Amino acid sequence: MSQIKTLNLIEPTLYDQTGHSYMYVQCLLQANPDFNFKIQVWLDQRGRQLLARSACIAHTYFYRPLRQVQKIFLYYKLLKQPEIILISTAELWDLKILAFFARYFKIKSKVFLQFHQFKQTKNKLASLKKIANLNLDFTIITPTEKLEALYKNHGFKRCVTIACPTYQPAKLLNSEPEKFSKVLYAGAARNDKGFAQVIDLLQYNRSIGKDTLFEIQTSMPNSQRYDATSAAALLKLKTLPQHNLILHATTLDQQQYLNLFKNSICLLLYSQQEYQDKFSAIALDAFYAGCPIITAKNTWMGDAAQRYNSGIALDDFAPATVQLAIDEIINNYTVFHVNAKHAAQQLLSLHDPKHTLEFIKLAANPHQPSL
Repeated sequence: MSQIKTLNLIEPTLYDQTGHSYMYVQCLLQANPDFNFKIQVWLDQRGRQLLARSACIAHTYFYRPLRQVQKIFLYYKLLKQPEIILISTAELWDLKILAFFARYFKIKSKVFLQFHQFKQTKNKLASLKKIANLNLDFTIITPTEKLEALYKNHGFKRCVTIACPTYQPAKLLNSEPEKFSKVLYAGAARNDKGFAQVIDLLQYNRSIGKDTLFEIQTSMPNSQRYDATSAAALLKLKTLPQHNLILHATTLDQQQYLNLFKNSICLLLYSQQEYQDKFSAIALDAFYAGCPIITAKNTWMGDAAQRYNSGIALDDFAPATVQLAIDEIINNYTVFHVNAKHAAQQLLSLHDPKHTLEFIKLAANPHQPSL
């Protein structure tokens, strides 16, 4: 049997360098020379120039308002080909489309679905179990064992946890210890990521006379709209005095984004309920830069912070509580910085994108020799 070489990477909302999708695609492309896949990326129509210099074939296929309907037609076409399909930001709708087509024709593709989260409602969990009972020949990839357990507990047999692929930094460690200079909020302004709590903390910090420098990204989420809580917090932020405050309202390129973490404490005041089984690329970016984090207990981020003493994990995000954590890290910044660099060393190999491509190669071509 000939080896399957074409890998179709499905990223319907990808059109610029913001968010997780761009980093995910780029790191796989950078690791691909060792595997020699012919990678085709199916992305948003607005991203016509985004991958122009990348080693892939870019199909600017999706129109955002119609992307869920367009998936039906694209999957119908691709599932009939002896190729690989990697749905890198999968959701329940993708499973439903696959289940529907499996009733009517033999699926020739090797299908992999990368789930980063699953919103657990009664109806969604019932649908998940119903699809699992069909025993379809595809593989679910999750970034955490907690999320993998969700799918296994609902009947899916082909599940695997692979650490989410991320970029491999050119320089991981600096010889000189860094010094604290600012508190950072990185990423899009979203309620589940604690944007409103960060603004409350800023006000509290000033009210007690600290007046610490805050650097905050206020860019829109990939959905191109703010949730109501974050929108209100953004309006409040704009009314505050702008001294000791650096704001980024527009998209940053990759290097500008990575530079944010230097000499910082990164606030990841994320919802524990929303992130109990999710991975955070921003936390990993922080560790790569030697940047300590403050985040929620009983999450991947909190577990990493506690395991390596590379940050502080909290049960609640009351401003006074977070301020105490900031003060503790500032007073011991060199220790936390060195520990964050140590965490990065440990996590660097674990999150190497080669692991994802090697798994896909072996699973799609079980009779081919491994590397």
